[in-house]
Amino acid sequence: MGFSLTGVGLTRANGFRALRGIDLRAAPGERVALIGASGAGKTTLLRLLAAALRPTEGRLQLLDSEPWAVRPAALRRLRARIGLVHQSAPIPPRQRVVTAVLAGRLGQWPLWRSLASLILPVDAEGACRELARLDLAARLYERCDRLSGGQLQRVALARVLYQQPELLLADEPVSAMDPTLSELTVALLNEEARRRGVTLVASLHAVELALRHFPRIVGVKAGSILFDLPAGEVSDALLRELYASDGEVPDREEIPLAGLPPLRCA
Repeated sequence: MGFSLTGVGLTRANGFRALRGIDLRAAPGERVALIGASGAGKTTLLRLLAAALRPTEGRLQLLDSEPWAVRPAALRRLRARIGLVHQSAPIPPRQRVVTAVLAGRLGQWPLWRSLASLILPVDAEGACRELARLDLAARLYERCDRLSGGQLQRVALARVLYQQPELLLADEPVSAMDPTLSELTVALLNEEARRRGVTLVASLHAVELALRHFPRIVGVKAGSILFDLPAGEVSDALLRELYASDGEVPDREEIPLAGLPPLRCA
């Protein structure tokens, strides 16, 4: 199983209901895009799927496990099987790119190897290989505070690709990228999910990008699911309803395609 949410809700400490009555399931290999206005609850939903937040109601299962019914050690092992690409990557600014990428497997390695990797990269070739897929191999030993926002997002993605999680999550992973690079990056995420047969869930602001690359679209509005449909059944009328309080539907113009130059790691 990929994941299953039944009647899931989350109420903040201040009483605000961030999510309510969420019923959502995905099998291994399914690729799902979350769309909706800012503040709709997409990030909160992804954090629940990452076992980073505990629901206040309902039942949550991730990778055939109930995260909040297991011991702390088992919860840590479960989290190591889930990869989340954050919109703003939590990467220390003075960290080297290679170290940031290798951090993807810290939860899977024994303690001695994790500590050793902080001093001397134990698999620079593996990090370089993932960075090359994102046209960043030349930045392998660069400090992260010398990268642009879009480059940092690609480093965060390279880290999750290196992790090879069983559940792949992405929260607005291309928000700092130009349209062409966004297209290529979302295509790469889908390619990775298809190649390894893992579940992919990504929140995207660009509706047309979601419709082009994801077979299943979930519309989130005011903490609830408005619709859960195949991409071909998402109509303009549904999109207007989804974004009604946001003023307008995000740009649906076609985004030009382009190819990344081939790179090789030494």
